[in-house]
This record gives sequence, C-alpha cells and structure tokens, in this order.
Amino acid sequence: MLGYCLAVVRRLALPALATGTVCAAAMIAALVLGDGASWTQVAPDALAAGAAVAFVFAAVLTVTTAVGAARTARRYGLTLGPEAVALPSVREVRVPTIEGRTAFQLTDSVRHVVENDPVLRVDEVTAFGHGILDLTLRGPSDTTVLVQVRVTTGPKGTAAVVEARPEETYKRLDAGACWAVARVVEERVAQALRAEAADSGTAH
Repeated sequence: MLGYCLAVVRRLALPALATGTVCAAAMIAALVLGDGASWTQVAPDALAAGAAVAFVFAAVLTVTTAVGAARTARRYGLTLGPEAVALPSVREVRVPTIEGRTAFQLTDSVRHVVENDPVLRVDEVTAFGHGILDLTLRGPSDTTVLVQVRVTTGPKGTAAVVEARPEETYKRLDAGACWAVARVVEERVAQALRAEAADSGTAH
C-alpha cells in the first residue's frame, strides 16, 4: 500500500506543482495589480500559499485514489502495489508451444473463458480475429475498461499480452481498476491456454 501511495505521489508531482504555481501567480497578480503592492513583498506569502495548495492537491488525490484502489484490490482478492499506477496496465502470459492450435483457436478459447467468467463483466467484444481480442469490461464503480488481448504462437512458445486502459481519458487516476481487471483477465487467459495445452498433450 505504501509503495502504491508513493507511486501516486510521483505521478501527481507535476500536476500539483503546476496547480500551486498557477495559484501563486494569480495571488501575486491580484495583490500587485489590485492593491498596488510590490511583488517582492507579496511573493514570499504567495509562494507559501501556492506550496500549500500543491500539497493539499496531492494529498487529497493520493488518499482518495489509494482508498478506491485498495477497495478494488480487496474485491478481486489482490495485493495492491506500485505497479497498479501504470497505464496502460500490461500483463503477459507465456506457455510452451501448443501443438495443433492456431492463434485464432487459442484466441477463441480465451474469449470463451473471459465472456463466461462470473467475476468479469463484459460489455462488448469490439474486435475478434486471428490472435486479436478487444473487449470493453465494466470495472469497479462502473468504470469502463478497454482490454486488448494479443495471442501469438510459434515453435518457441505461445504468449498472450493483456493491455487495459480506462475508456475515459479523464479517469487516468483510476488506474487501479485497469490493473485489477488486467490481473483477472491475465489469470483467465492463462487458464484458457493451459487447458488448450493439456488438451493437445503439450502441457508441462
């Protein structure tokens, strides 16, 4: 949890600094232009006020984001860590080469497992083809998460990459929901590929 909070603070550092700078500049402008004060006199107080605004901005958003992410992690039975801040959230599954299965067949198997999972709430399959599966899922707090699954298979092995991001760009701080959904989809993809490997007799 601490690692997650520190990662959020790092992400918020620049926006918080920009907010504090704007507030300090506005305060200086108001006092200099409105009251006729010297900017050298008002600058220290304005900068202190800007720093306070930046601190409160970062603190409030960090707390609210961490609370929401922790709730999401508990819902899915996951442990929250700093990797939950990254967007897009990317997960990867690798298994030995699955004999006798094309990327299309493996993708179809993944689609079946994901669509029928009781935990994941699939809104729509937006793309499906040879190694391609795009979906929109309803995450916690009704956040819409865009998920892409790319499946490749060859003589050196079979791999699937899961990538999740929020549908609305203004919800970039809701990375915890994307991370949780990506983790669950990753588990279901691994389940589907291992089942295919077992059926083909190539499971290790």
